[in-house]
Amino acid sequence: MRQWWISGLAALALCAASPAVARADPPLWRVSDADTEMVLFGSIHALPEGVDWRSAALDEALAQADLVVFEILTPASEEEEQAAFLPMLTYLVSPEPLQTVVSAETYARALARAEAQGFEPFMFNMLRPWAAAMMLDIGAEEAKGRSGDLGVDTLIETGLRPDQRTEALDTDALLLASMQALAETGEAEGEQMLIEVLDILDEEGGLDMEIENAWVRGDLQPILDDMAEMKAEAPHLYQVILVDRNHGWMPALKRMMETEGRVVVIAGAAHMVGEDGLPTLLRQAGYAVEGP
Repeated sequence: MRQWWISGLAALALCAASPAVARADPPLWRVSDADTEMVLFGSIHALPEGVDWRSAALDEALAQADLVVFEILTPASEEEEQAAFLPMLTYLVSPEPLQTVVSAETYARALARAEAQGFEPFMFNMLRPWAAAMMLDIGAEEAKGRSGDLGVDTLIETGLRPDQRTEALDTDALLLASMQALAETGEAEGEQMLIEVLDILDEEGGLDMEIENAWVRGDLQPILDDMAEMKAEAPHLYQVILVDRNHGWMPALKRMMETEGRVVVIAGAAHMVGEDGLPTLLRQAGYAVEGP
């Protein structure tokens, strides 16, 4: 579960190369009506070097697209990035020090990890438990070679032609609503997330690429399994990160189906699978959807 809820949280805020595969064939879906074709592509937001994920079908869709849509767009400047992040800071920071809302044992383990990653103890102690878990996990993944600069979204966005329009699915209001809901995560649930991350960091060695390697081959089952586990073990998080945002994106997607010609939508692979995924929601809305 950890890999997917961390990548979802990172999208809100924000090694070994994978073994070679026969061909890159990550799944995509085609949504159509009388005058519009929308291609949905499930991305992975942060990857290590050496992952060959581009397919001929995706490249063809991108070449023909008038509009390319992402969860969020890369800020054009540092000032724009700070302006987007500052409102979220309220929800990352706890009204009480972290060491007073988790057990002494949990805090000691977390602080040791934070200091090893270069976090200032004073700043780390200001985080809510779920935010501390997120920061520690992202830091550990980055240390092993996983980078947002190599993620699908970043590479596609930076490779677009100047004449191609872009749009973000996550509005400021939707992002802030999601962050507020996460901030309402109970302290006990937040501490459990933190303990889970600490336990895994204590046990694991190199970068775990099982899900990514399956995704490159077009195998969605590991993602479906992870989402089922997340839904069972952290239903509030599943609702906030996946269900609420998917439903929040639907008005924009319907508008694009009414007004655009060729559209490509790039969103996390977890947003594409299962009964709460975007392909299912678009089918339910009456559109023809081809894909897995």
